[in-house]
Amino acid sequence: MDSDWKKGLKRLIRKVGRDKVLTGPEDLLMYSYDTTPLRHLPQVVVTPTEVQDVVEAVQFARRVNIPVVPRGAGTGMSGGSVPIQGGLVLNFERMNRILSIDIEKKMGICEPGVVTATFQDEVEKLGLFYPPDPSSYTISTLGGNVAENAGGLRCFKYGVTANYVLGLEFVNAEGEIVPTGYFDNYKSEINLTGILIGSEGTLGAITKVALRLIKKPEYTRTIQAPFSSIERALELVNEVIAKGITPAVMEFMDEETLSAVTQYLNYDFPHGVAAVLLIEVDGPEDQASQEGEEIASLCRIHKAMATEYADRPGEQERLWKIRREISPSLARLAPDKINEDVCVPRDQMLSFLKGVKGIARGHGLLIPTFGHAGDGNFHVNIMYDRRDEGQNTDAQIALEEIFDLTLQLGGTLSGEHGIGLVKRDYLKKQYREVELDFMRQVKKAFDPEGLFNPGKIL
Repeated sequence: MDSDWKKGLKRLIRKVGRDKVLTGPEDLLMYSYDTTPLRHLPQVVVTPTEVQDVVEAVQFARRVNIPVVPRGAGTGMSGGSVPIQGGLVLNFERMNRILSIDIEKKMGICEPGVVTATFQDEVEKLGLFYPPDPSSYTISTLGGNVAENAGGLRCFKYGVTANYVLGLEFVNAEGEIVPTGYFDNYKSEINLTGILIGSEGTLGAITKVALRLIKKPEYTRTIQAPFSSIERALELVNEVIAKGITPAVMEFMDEETLSAVTQYLNYDFPHGVAAVLLIEVDGPEDQASQEGEEIASLCRIHKAMATEYADRPGEQERLWKIRREISPSLARLAPDKINEDVCVPRDQMLSFLKGVKGIARGHGLLIPTFGHAGDGNFHVNIMYDRRDEGQNTDAQIALEEIFDLTLQLGGTLSGEHGIGLVKRDYLKKQYREVELDFMRQVKKAFDPEGLFNPGKIL
């Protein structure tokens, strides 16, 4: 450790406090990974409690010439918060205050470390609603959701995180505090908010978020419908939309997914089930109740098996438990999995699902698939053992084939997880070089020296 590093570290500790600067091996290990198999130790972790701590950390990193990797709760699935070049991890878990909730303006202002579910619970107590709901909402943070432009189960009706961000405050590569949108009183001719959303920590460190809220739905009804074929399930999805109904949620689960989760929960479905839809409608009670009845009628027309309905929280939670327990149930199938979130047009969903099953058969792999049928966003889970060289090779080939299939069908490589590191090298399959070069120019304009999260996306 050279003298400049030692001096710089002492100065940083003096500025922000010893308890906020972590250098012990066990601490560094804790911040070396996300939910992917990727691992890399940082050189130092800083846990700020206020924006000035972030400024000091960025300025320290500049002085000693190390990269800065912003991190929320580490629930990302793209390697975005893994410090692949070492450096400084900015861990925002202690900047976790809800600064204000304005009922009249229908907006909330939060620090980036606020857990999504905590914010949702607080606004709902006031009769308001924050719709974005990534599956990790009980753990993931608002800052991380903004950085990844997280979606979730309700995105078909309500949109993704970007649809609710009114403004941001961030620390740039010069160590300066920069307001955007609401925090800048919308004075800037170029609103930087949209550029920062989904930038995955590569342009700066988000330190404050202003979020739009809406009125809490008056009533919800949940419908669970099993089908004997994928075709019938998808026909129902398309007819519901064609009827002008916009459910809050339309979740699809295939046979492999159902087999795993029903064994995990000891949950019974009718014999011969090949797919299940979980559909939820919400809004004014008269409207949502009528839409629920209409969907129930369509389920009967499309020969759904043993359809269930619920409009009370406890009953709804019982129906939703099967969806929420998918991830732990898949963990029992194989030591490792590749979980990707591709998105295809709705009229190509059947071709995609059949194509994935063909890829699975071709490589002798199990690939359970589930996701958001309303917008064609599917989670493919390639189950394998990376210690087995043959399986590891087959899994990587299958992944590329799934990406190729997605693009051939007019889809996109990521619906909500982001690009990070795991999809970085595939991005050239989707974008032309001129488009990638434009992204590089944006990165350079914000971060000329490549300080923030280097090696990610591009």
